[in-house]
Amino acid sequence: MIHNPERNQAVAEAMSDIRAIDLAGITRESVEQIRIRLIELANQRDLFPWDDFPPAESGDGSTLYLISQDDDHRFALYVQSVAERTEAPPHDHLTWACIVGLEGEEVNRKYKRAAGHGPPEVSEEFVVKRGTGIGFLPDDVHSIKVTGGSLNFHCYGHDLLDLPARNYWDEKSRQWKTMKVRFPIFDARS
Repeated sequence: MIHNPERNQAVAEAMSDIRAIDLAGITRESVEQIRIRLIELANQRDLFPWDDFPPAESGDGSTLYLISQDDDHRFALYVQSVAERTEAPPHDHLTWACIVGLEGEEVNRKYKRAAGHGPPEVSEEFVVKRGTGIGFLPDDVHSIKVTGGSLNFHCYGHDLLDLPARNYWDEKSRQWKTMKVRFPIFDARS
């Protein structure tokens, strides 16, 4: 990870704005404001080159780079780097979340049913790519699928490693289970 003072400043300003949005309370509207602010950050394309966030050679194909987080584990911003493909089953986050595109495409499916209440039913499909993003409240359920590689912001109201196990739908057993984050996470704050 290359030290980039201009990137650090842009990220710090965006996260300050996101903290102010969160302070007023988390609603669909505030998550939408966070999504818009992250798109503004992503539009500074030269600050987030793929070469600075290479995917790990091992694991399931997805690597998270932590680029900002408060000392109390709140307001965590990651760059997710996917070499070729990755996917995650329907799951919740237990905190608000926004995903915004930098490079490539990430298919997000939203589901009607909350975790723990029977099998999930797809309600919407959205492709995250440059200039777009999607937001979630803590109990919203979604899945992701990437083919062909991608680079995205993943921003959460709380650090993924500090959260309790999230709920996910296990298709094989046809039941809801819990899981902790399994992607490699590198601390890329400088």
